[in-house]
Amino acid sequence: MKKTLTAGAIGLALVLALSPAYAQNVASQKAYFGAGTTEILNPAGAEILNGYIKTSGVGDLLIGVSMECALWTATSNRATKGADLTTSSSRAAVNVTVLVDGVQATPGQVVYCDRLQQVNLQFQSLDTVNITQDAILLQIFLKTKNANHFNFYMANPGSGVHHVQVLADSFVETTADPVVVANTRAVVGKRTLVVEEYNNP
Repeated sequence: MKKTLTAGAIGLALVLALSPAYAQNVASQKAYFGAGTTEILNPAGAEILNGYIKTSGVGDLLIGVSMECALWTATSNRATKGADLTTSSSRAAVNVTVLVDGVQATPGQVVYCDRLQQVNLQFQSLDTVNITQDAILLQIFLKTKNANHFNFYMANPGSGVHHVQVLADSFVETTADPVVVANTRAVVGKRTLVVEEYNNP
């Protein structure tokens, strides 16, 4: 039985025959793609993404992590007339670390979002009458979300199947005010993981 090649197949065969370097690069290129959508509140070393990739003996890994990061910070100050300056602060942050077979990828832990909010308040008056009931209450609340990307790198992990993990930590620090504590949060949102193998000279 006689076999025939289509024009497209013939063209591809010619390209591969004339360009051995191109054929080699295509054959060695490997990638993994992953994603997550569940929101994680105040992660504490949580694994937010993971995947596997098979590499050759000379390949390096480029690991891209894209992520939505939401921060809530609140401050609440009360100042009495004639009293000292009052201060309220809250800070929230999300940091990401990538592990390849349990080993940290370069450059280690990366800050994806970090915000410190601090408000000072003082109630001053020229009135010489001591009115202790007079007070000023200042409350400030900020909520933001943004998307960030960072490339991590693992040099020559060796041949075989490698486990890539993306871990997220949060930092939440506030004053003792209950309003501030309840409204300070760090949230991991939608996220993607792209792992590619390259022959880095």
